[in-house]
Amino acid sequence: MKLSPRTATAVLAACAALGLSPAAQPAGADAPPPVDKTIPKTALPAAAASLDEKDADLGEAVAYCQHSPDACTFTADRRTYSYYEKARTVGEAYVNCTRGTLERERSVTFRDDAFDSVNQAQDGLFPHRTLAHPKATSAMAEQFERGMESSSGKWTWTRTEKSNVEVDIKPGQASWVEVQPARKRVYGSFRATGPDAPPFQIDVIVDSPAATPSSRVYQRTGPMSSAEKQRCMSDRRAAAARH
Repeated sequence: MKLSPRTATAVLAACAALGLSPAAQPAGADAPPPVDKTIPKTALPAAAASLDEKDADLGEAVAYCQHSPDACTFTADRRTYSYYEKARTVGEAYVNCTRGTLERERSVTFRDDAFDSVNQAQDGLFPHRTLAHPKATSAMAEQFERGMESSSGKWTWTRTEKSNVEVDIKPGQASWVEVQPARKRVYGSFRATGPDAPPFQIDVIVDSPAATPSSRVYQRTGPMSSAEKQRCMSDRRAAAARH
């Protein structure tokens, strides 16, 4: 159906009144599915390959894209997002068995790596267990980096952070450090390029450390565990040896 100028104007006015753009109308067949943000980086949905819009062997499609840095191009879609991962403990806990407050400065170092849905679907398609590795990249990693360059700059495959934390532990307490890594999850597709290229497409997810912002670091203190209390109550080995 073709809209008259008057009808089209009315549609635009209605969208504006509702705070919508015309693109925010019900999604069409080409719209990507919604994102499930509860999926962990270690259990990404499997990558899928197609050839001329029909299911294809993932290994064959990857082999084609891998044969040359220019064999395929990568394009991200609008499901891509940044997030903070769930907090995890880094390093060992400090336990204060003394009668006074302990004040210390500790250095905490932690590293994050990339994960991708290709290796999680079929192991052994790349030189290492991810698209890229500090000592061995891949053709598809180069294609991915070029595809992300305009929006993200140089892509981050691994990230090591170091923080100095002031530790203030009251008697009978334990102290530990937790970190929430900043990460970016990219949804997109590799497509074969060139006039004679087979029409391969590989739908993938790449989850990597974010270049910015910094990860969140938490200094935590709390009561000792039962085992820590028992350890604090135990005799010195030297003292026990004299009995």
